[in-house]
Amino acid sequence: MKKHYIQFLFLILSVLVVSNAGASEVMVRLSGLQDCSIESLMADGYDIASVDHSRNYVDIVIDESYLSTLESKAATIRVLPESWVRLLPPNTDDAGEYLDPAETWAFWTDLAAAYPDLVQYPVTVGQSFEGRDIYSICITSSAGPSSKPAIFFNSLIHAREPATNSVLADFGLWLATEYDNDTMAAHILDNSEIYIIPIVNPDGYVDNMTGGNMQRKNMNFTVPVASSGIDLNRNFGYMWGYDNYGSSPNPYDETYRGHEAFSEPETQVIRTYTNTIDPIGTMHYHSYGGMLIYPWGYIDQATSHQSTFESWASAMTAQNGYTYGRVGQLFSSNGDACDWSYENSEHQTCLAYGVEVDDNGFWGSQNDTTAIVEFSAECRFMNIMLCMNLLNPTGIEITTEDVSTGILSVLGVSPNPVMNILNFSAAIPSGSMEVTIFDLSGRKVDQFEVDNLESGECQLNWAVPANVPNGVYMLIVESGSQTAGSRFTVLR
Repeated sequence: MKKHYIQFLFLILSVLVVSNAGASEVMVRLSGLQDCSIESLMADGYDIASVDHSRNYVDIVIDESYLSTLESKAATIRVLPESWVRLLPPNTDDAGEYLDPAETWAFWTDLAAAYPDLVQYPVTVGQSFEGRDIYSICITSSAGPSSKPAIFFNSLIHAREPATNSVLADFGLWLATEYDNDTMAAHILDNSEIYIIPIVNPDGYVDNMTGGNMQRKNMNFTVPVASSGIDLNRNFGYMWGYDNYGSSPNPYDETYRGHEAFSEPETQVIRTYTNTIDPIGTMHYHSYGGMLIYPWGYIDQATSHQSTFESWASAMTAQNGYTYGRVGQLFSSNGDACDWSYENSEHQTCLAYGVEVDDNGFWGSQNDTTAIVEFSAECRFMNIMLCMNLLNPTGIEITTEDVSTGILSVLGVSPNPVMNILNFSAAIPSGSMEVTIFDLSGRKVDQFEVDNLESGECQLNWAVPANVPNGVYMLIVESGSQTAGSRFTVLR
């Protein structure tokens, strides 16, 4: 069945828990919290698996013998399916329908072999605590500018979240297979370099392949103190250890931050790699919960890029219905990769998002290829839109002098990408203006005229016809002997 998953992808596109969780660990859903909060549960050391504020529940992984400690904390307590919490016996050693470590390597090497002009053969960028290779893949074309901005995607920093690995395999496959067919794939690869690290925490992921283990953290149990591992997503340098809610000083808590920032080889690899490629945007993948999140996480306050984060997130989740917001609005998290990627002074400001893939628990789709394909497609839309937004920045201010020169120009288009109504402004000398929409093959998609215009800036819009497919388009305006234009993206 495993091999069918990769083939199917090609087809659709052409608690109080310590390491090595045993069978006594269960996942429970607390609905209607009473006399407690997410922060107090985290402070008490419970292993928070997922939070849904809109539906007022929290999922917790806990030893079955400790279930009685939850009795007063919620109106209802429900034990969730065992498949949500661990690999079941038939799937141990190969991750069921998810990609196991060997299959992940095979997927990326096979993709590089099939599309050598686009997909770089995986390159080792560092080693894990136990000495396993951490590797990256670069996907780009030979077209476009000689120097392209980097966009960075990564997954499996938490080893029990295999859905994240599937999502990035799907995105890489779409970029490679659709480059010659889809103008958005071509635009992304012609104008950027996509970098992917599919398995940030290889030791923990390998450990989860045996005996139904449920390791979240890395496998450093001894240095410098005894622990159940370090939570790599609480080990980054920005606001590391800010408080004991967003990360824990307890070596056996699931959010244990380590004895110092960047103490772990895995986070050191991400730090060096990120600073080397200097990305303009990053997507850090987690599961589960169906959320798109952004800084700040260490505190519930907005960043200086709040309006951009929020407007992009609203558009990115329009199709899949994911909840979106600041990390700090949903739960507390300090020393995490998202805040560090955004704020770190060692590289340029990077618009960093985090995703909680909408899987069924951690391992709930281990026997369900259809579910994996569905949530991968949901996330692919967000990945595409993030790239298109990063490569088509909006919000540029135009001065009065620019619109009074008598020279025809398109001053801006929004939203970009667009779903239904494209708004644009143009500076015109006077008279009438003809507006034409072309796709990148040169085919005319639509055309209309605007008459009796006065010299200066005018505000216009175009209703995107329902039959116009997703892709990159050109907006061309003509007035007299002058022509101007702007590129935009349709993405529904």
